[in-house]
Amino acid sequence: MHPVLFDFGTVFGFGPIRLHIYGVMIALAFLVGMQLAAREARRVDTSPNRDLDKFILDLCFWILIVSMIGSRVYFIMVNWGTEYSRDPMKMFRIWEGGLVFYGGLLSAIGFSVYYSWRKGHDFFMVADMLVPFVALGAMFGRLGCFASGCCWGHAVDPDFPLAVQFPEGSLAFSSMVRNGIIGADAHWTVHIHPVQLYDSFGELIIFSILMLMRARKRFHGQVFLVFLFFYPLWRSIVETFRGDKERGVYDFLGLAKLSVAQITSICVAIAALIILFALRGRFTKVAEPTLPAPTKA
Repeated sequence: MHPVLFDFGTVFGFGPIRLHIYGVMIALAFLVGMQLAAREARRVDTSPNRDLDKFILDLCFWILIVSMIGSRVYFIMVNWGTEYSRDPMKMFRIWEGGLVFYGGLLSAIGFSVYYSWRKGHDFFMVADMLVPFVALGAMFGRLGCFASGCCWGHAVDPDFPLAVQFPEGSLAFSSMVRNGIIGADAHWTVHIHPVQLYDSFGELIIFSILMLMRARKRFHGQVFLVFLFFYPLWRSIVETFRGDKERGVYDFLGLAKLSVAQITSICVAIAALIILFALRGRFTKVAEPTLPAPTKA
């Protein structure tokens, strides 16, 4: 765990100024995803203007802004009663952490539907191009979580071969001290599951599956909806290993205690199935291949 990549100290009276690995991973995810999505747009674009790659780059820029806002708003909503209602100004102290993947994902989807409609593009075609890189970006993001010591797992036996400990100064350490799990004089957390690495590995597998499926899809939207079904399943499994109470845990219909992410996962997976059923007419024909526009001899 090494949350700070570079510490620039105080610069022109401002500081300390630090470059955090989590932020670097998020930026890397967006840059890589944008470039790969734009390359895919250039490959499949058959329109006369051949401007799909420009549309994708513009959309990704707005997704970056909208998803950051959405992920922050989602976190504040989940933790309003425990943290932000007592200190509303904490909403603006983003350097203290507090982003939720689902908040960013759902807000990005909503904005992409609107933006695609305004620009005259098929949202499902666009979503199929982008969604594999959402999984890739989530993989980078979880590596950033591991470096920062957030989104940690619950306690395990010290002999567990994958057990990890986070040092004092990490978010996991501070939370365990605050909740009385360890004493203030401790130097390390208890041994816990490396949930961030579990999730990162799963995202890499999902990314690989989506890339293979994208080349063989039968209709626009298939890859996107498959992601919205299988990611929630994987996320729900990973959540059973989570130990951070900040994510919110509630009674679900009196049947079980589920985290907010698991409840959201159930809703997203059901919605994906409903949309798949609504688009069932597209199952009957293979999506027409998109070939590069002919060039003059």
